[in-house]
Amino acid sequence: MTSPLERIRANGGAISVARLHADGVTAADLRASARDGHVVRVRPGWVAIPDAPPEVIHAVRVGGALTGNSVAQLHGLWLLDDDRLHVRVPPTASRLRSPSDRTVPLDARAHGVCVHYRAVAGKDERGIRPACDGLITAIAEMFQCAGAVPAMVALESALNRGALPMQAVERLRLALPAWVGRWLDEVSCDSDSGLETIARMLMRRLRVGVRAQVEIPGVRRVDLLVGDRLVVELDGRAFHSGDDFDRDRRQDLELALRGYLVVRISYRMVIEDWDITHRSLRELVSRGLHRFGRTGRLLQPFGAPNAPRASSDAGDEARSPL
Repeated sequence: MTSPLERIRANGGAISVARLHADGVTAADLRASARDGHVVRVRPGWVAIPDAPPEVIHAVRVGGALTGNSVAQLHGLWLLDDDRLHVRVPPTASRLRSPSDRTVPLDARAHGVCVHYRAVAGKDERGIRPACDGLITAIAEMFQCAGAVPAMVALESALNRGALPMQAVERLRLALPAWVGRWLDEVSCDSDSGLETIARMLMRRLRVGVRAQVEIPGVRRVDLLVGDRLVVELDGRAFHSGDDFDRDRRQDLELALRGYLVVRISYRMVIEDWDITHRSLRELVSRGLHRFGRTGRLLQPFGAPNAPRASSDAGDEARSPL
């Protein structure tokens, strides 16, 4: 028979006493484990192992299961900032408690808790609820709680990192309202960061083709390609320096020599100043700068045979400043 500790660990680090009893763990077994310091009491009817994720213990102490953004954090996904504890409880739940003290009634705002009053298919065959929602359920809760953009960031991060298979998208479609479907139709597993997901979603309003992680032969893979030639690179919180910085700029120059227009957008420009950023990108598109044609054309790699030469009226060949 599986030991109590193995059962608790498999349930996310906390478990109901009723489930342990249903699995054949006796009250004497639990008392012995408690005396040895192997389990701790979280709230009436619930125990946990001492090294369980603190978020799971806090959610159980509140009176529910860890869900939403808090579960996504446990999986190390790319997320928008949200430091609240997300706890799913039954719609009829009452007597919720502080995440840090089971004797104190819950004050959701003061205790930094977002309570999801929702029943989902998360119970086992005996009707006993888990301590932590699965990742698909958690992301479904994010759509309902936080909205499309944060949830899509988490979903595409999970797909990109292999935390979820693509089949999870259809499971989400069945579990969520119809309005979510138009976003799920756009899901990509190619986004390396949440910035790409956010920018791609919001640029849908430009009504032009936007592709993520497009390989430009002989140069590099670019974050977003808008239309034919508008390359949008998204710089995260950390800036490249040294060799990486120089390499990126050399590649930007090569892209420009081939006829591409390269635009670099910072983390703050996406997260805090998107309206201004979007207006600028929309203006580029309105001018036709995303298409090869009158404003630009695809050129051969610089230095290749038959590559266009600089016009002679530009003066003598550029000399090195050194």
